[in-house]
Amino acid sequence: MTKGLFLDCQKLNFSARLSQNRVEHAYQTFGTAVVQRLLCFALYLLGVNRSAIGELLKIPSETAKSIIKSVNKNGVSALEDRRRRSSRFVPMAEPDPPIIKLNENQEHIAVDFGAGGRVLQLSRQDPLQLKIVLLSMLNSKMLTKAQVAKIIGLTPSHTATLAQRLRETGSQALIDSRCGQKQEYRVPASVKGELVQQFAVDIITSGKTSGEKISHELKERCDISLPARTVRHHLAQMGLGQIKRSLPQLLVAVKKTSDNCSST
Repeated sequence: MTKGLFLDCQKLNFSARLSQNRVEHAYQTFGTAVVQRLLCFALYLLGVNRSAIGELLKIPSETAKSIIKSVNKNGVSALEDRRRRSSRFVPMAEPDPPIIKLNENQEHIAVDFGAGGRVLQLSRQDPLQLKIVLLSMLNSKMLTKAQVAKIIGLTPSHTATLAQRLRETGSQALIDSRCGQKQEYRVPASVKGELVQQFAVDIITSGKTSGEKISHELKERCDISLPARTVRHHLAQMGLGQIKRSLPQLLVAVKKTSDNCSST
């Protein structure tokens, strides 16, 4: 920035005709009040006395002083009418994007975009579509790993891996993964029973579990070899992931009811 700049306007040739035409054009573009404030501040910068500015622009000298003080303090927005809701000179700040929420029930996952009542319904009966949509939103930073992992029944790290595969290879990566596991997903009813039993024991005793933990426990306790991803698949299919928090609470409530009945 140039310091100590002085504009000597005495040697300049001013045209009254050009000035009138230009000012009238500026009135149409910016409005009379804006042009008046602009001229007031420009004359102030050129070194004109405040009282002389008021006299030249046919405004009270105190008004001229107020305009100059306001522009010095608030910048170009002070040139506009304060009654305006928004500035035409200063860009409006970008509003924060709405927070996207995932609401779930027994049949659907509702993606609430938080604006204008826009909600995307995804069926639980189509897990592939559910994964593709939610993982795509994760890759676009619209959802977090924790949000998506909770819905599709996987760990955050596994969810991040699937999101990367989808980003790099496309939906074919998820389809291939599902096709490669078809035989593995065919689990006898007796094994499913042990899986549910182990899930319940883990939740009641420690309040948490995982596909890896149940897979290890089934091997140790029943000599059943069931990969962790197969465990996760069946937990999701049976909706057991939805009762991780409610099961211990229900057990406590039932126990209190039973104790009360016994005491009476």
